[in-house]
Amino acid sequence: MRPVDRAEYLGYTPVTESRRLIANGLPKELPETLGGRHRFSPLSLYVGHRLAATAFARLDGVGLFWLDVWLLSPKRGGRWSLRTGATTAADFADEDVLRPRPAASLLGGLARPEGNVRHNVSPVPWLRRPRRWAAYGIVRLPAEVGAVRVGGRIVVVPEHGLQAFAWPAARKGVELDLLDHLGARLSTLTLR
Repeated sequence: MRPVDRAEYLGYTPVTESRRLIANGLPKELPETLGGRHRFSPLSLYVGHRLAATAFARLDGVGLFWLDVWLLSPKRGGRWSLRTGATTAADFADEDVLRPRPAASLLGGLARPEGNVRHNVSPVPWLRRPRRWAAYGIVRLPAEVGAVRVGGRIVVVPEHGLQAFAWPAARKGVELDLLDHLGARLSTLTLR
């Protein structure tokens, strides 16, 4: 993933749409495809560890799909502040990122991280210490995975299988337990 230049035209306002997503959750229905009136769509939301990650799919002017992931943290008073964001091109094999996810045999395993990024969330970032790093990214999950357990929290995977995460960056990373649709553990994935 590469950091997004906020001056770059995205077709939506990341901070406004991310706050709306945190306040209201994912919409019940997403558009079947992007194009025409729908130039972007929310993909997933994760709130935990006093961090939030929101993910959006967008269609640029030449018909390429992009995945944007935004990192937010709460300010005093409960308002969420946009820290940074990153973008990656959707897989060229995808005709549409909103279609239902494939099986693990077609995906090449139970999970495929699409990339993650580290960001310094210290209130005084120019000081050498103390530094507080956060990491965020997006993971593509197959049809067999119904939910992900992060610590004691269960996150239901959206139908398209793209789920954003944010976590305090540590040397050991964060472990995700991949669960099937009945809640049985399938595997563990470590994000660093």
